[in-house]
Amino acid sequence: MDYVLIIFILIIGIIIKKLCTKAINPYQFTKVRLWAEEGNYFNFCGHPVFYYDSIVRDRSAMSKPALLLLHGYPTSSIDWIYMRDELEKRFHIIAPDYIGYGLSAKPILFSYTILSQVNMLEKLMRSLKLNQFHIMAHDVGVSMAQEILARQIDDRKYIIQSVVFLNGGLFPESHRPFFIMKMLKKDILGAIIQNIAPLSVFASGINRVFGPSTKRSKLELDEMTHLLFYNAPYNLIQRLQCYLNERVKHRDRWVNAMNKVQLFKENPISIRLINGPIDPISGKHMAHRYRQLILNPDTCLLDAHIGHYPNLEDPANTLKYFFDFHNSL
Repeated sequence: MDYVLIIFILIIGIIIKKLCTKAINPYQFTKVRLWAEEGNYFNFCGHPVFYYDSIVRDRSAMSKPALLLLHGYPTSSIDWIYMRDELEKRFHIIAPDYIGYGLSAKPILFSYTILSQVNMLEKLMRSLKLNQFHIMAHDVGVSMAQEILARQIDDRKYIIQSVVFLNGGLFPESHRPFFIMKMLKKDILGAIIQNIAPLSVFASGINRVFGPSTKRSKLELDEMTHLLFYNAPYNLIQRLQCYLNERVKHRDRWVNAMNKVQLFKENPISIRLINGPIDPISGKHMAHRYRQLILNPDTCLLDAHIGHYPNLEDPANTLKYFFDFHNSL
């Protein structure tokens, strides 16, 4: 396709979308405003990164063990809101929005790789003087947790105490992304789709991965899409999709790390998988693969109707399995 025509299509698409879409403003939503008020920002490579810190609500949080919460694609740290109150009773919670997500910066000139995001997470935890912590990770966050585990093998500058994985592409051979996700990661096509498709298209795509009885309301989907596209450059979605290729590239290193860290002589790292089985992308088939490849496979399947977002669809049982795991450590 001629590049002049591509640019013309992009410009027309942007104009039409601007005319047909209300201003992107996540702060119009009460839940987002309240979440933002209880967070902070720190600087990474010149970019402001938002993170929720439970110490804002609970001054005693510093005396509790730290828990790093890693959200999924394409949403944000607010995904943890329904589990927050119970988690805060036992943990000092840190829940960042990665660069390119939520209320954090979305720069054009940033690599958006898993490795870069983990560099950001490491700097955040250093800045908070948290040198040992637990992790709970979802979706793209599981890849970041895998990279963190791999770095534990190379150099334990900080101590990971345990990891709980929720649904996510732990093994690329078992990950089943939708066709639209494959299209969005293509350089030109991804940018065209982002700039022409209405927000409702992205909202519908998000809702597809929820269980049949746990679909999100229009209000919640509006919150998600406004957080996604707030201050977003024209090619953000395509840039964020690079993690799909990284999962293939780093597959062996990441999977091996999940086994090796359980065998550390000092401070071995315990791991559990909590899985929503009806998830079409990384549901029970991912849990099955986990049991095939991981030492001492500790897996918990939620009710059959739970999909890709256990933290939103079934926070009560996700918390139960999470606390059962921590009580056994």
